[in-house]
Amino acid sequence: MRWKISVFNAVIVVIVGVLTYALLATSLSDVVQNPAKRKTEVAQALRAASAQLALDALRLERWLQERTNTAPVREMYAGGTPEARSEAATVQANRIRDAAVAEPAFAKMAPSLVLFVDSRGIAMGRNGSALMRGDKMAEAYPSLAEALQSGNTRSDVWLDRSRQEQLLASYAPVRGENGEIVGALIVGTPLNDDRLARTSELTSGQFLALGVMGTQMEVVASTGKAAPGVLEAASSEGIKTTATNAMESGNVAAADAVHAAHVLGVAPLIGYGDASKRAVLIGAVPASLVGSLSGLLWPVFGVTALGIMLVLVTGYLLGNYFARPVSELEDGLLHIINGRTDLRFQIEHPDLGGLVFRINSLLNQLMGVPEDTTDDEGRPSVPAPNPGAFGDPGGQ
Repeated sequence: MRWKISVFNAVIVVIVGVLTYALLATSLSDVVQNPAKRKTEVAQALRAASAQLALDALRLERWLQERTNTAPVREMYAGGTPEARSEAATVQANRIRDAAVAEPAFAKMAPSLVLFVDSRGIAMGRNGSALMRGDKMAEAYPSLAEALQSGNTRSDVWLDRSRQEQLLASYAPVRGENGEIVGALIVGTPLNDDRLARTSELTSGQFLALGVMGTQMEVVASTGKAAPGVLEAASSEGIKTTATNAMESGNVAAADAVHAAHVLGVAPLIGYGDASKRAVLIGAVPASLVGSLSGLLWPVFGVTALGIMLVLVTGYLLGNYFARPVSELEDGLLHIINGRTDLRFQIEHPDLGGLVFRINSLLNQLMGVPEDTTDDEGRPSVPAPNPGAFGDPGGQ
């Protein structure tokens, strides 16, 4: 009997556990694996990162504009010989770099390049060394030539493997005493993993990468925090197609397929001149909020197993609770059938005690044995002959 009780209840527990798992899996799948919501999240992350980078560029441009409107910078361009102007440019470049490093607004984006060019875009002097003097920077980077011509501040992405340059560059034209443009001040901050990590920390915290369009998508920097396969997916042909759509529309485009268990999106780089036509931001968010829905719901099976164990233990104890007195009744009745007519049951049980008493009464009647009416101390339990006598001592 005990095993029947245990198996029956264990089956019930298993059914409840399986149904619970199925219902939770159905209801949670739309929450943890919602493609539309994941695409919205990657779009929000990319917009926030693009806005942060554009804000960094704007702040740097305004800061540079203030530095170009100073007497030392204007006097540098009015120097005598080209050599003297180059030396003065290097001195001023070092001072400006030190000022940028001390500026709280430029935390974690200290410039690696501070450069002065003349009105033709030819390098005069940079910070830290005499390198780059005489380099035709306007030819290498047309956006610089446009800034010198328009007189407006500007930012761009400088990527040149031959020059070993990978920078986010901002520049502000320098005007002489008569208001004409005499050159420009350029500040370049490293375009590396640390820069994108800073941008991610200030915005969404999601994976970011900066890619450049070519014969294939080339990732030049990333946050470095990516699940296996995400960085490779950012360079895939499918993401290149998504990047083309993003640049054509000027808006965020999300990849249709899931890559490396992540939803990827692409956004053009805003605020950096012509870079929006060749450089893009790539973002990635997990396609699911959890690594595995089964892993999230495994406690359901753990609780089910615990329930089965408790059912088995309870069934065993409950079976013993009834099986022992029933076994005693069975053995006693067998002895009575075999001739022990004087045998009576002395079983005390909260649930079967009434049944035992009636079996003993039935046996007494069948055997013609008068029923024992004495109490536990052997005194007869007989009613008084005249109950009313207790109220009248004189018998009146």
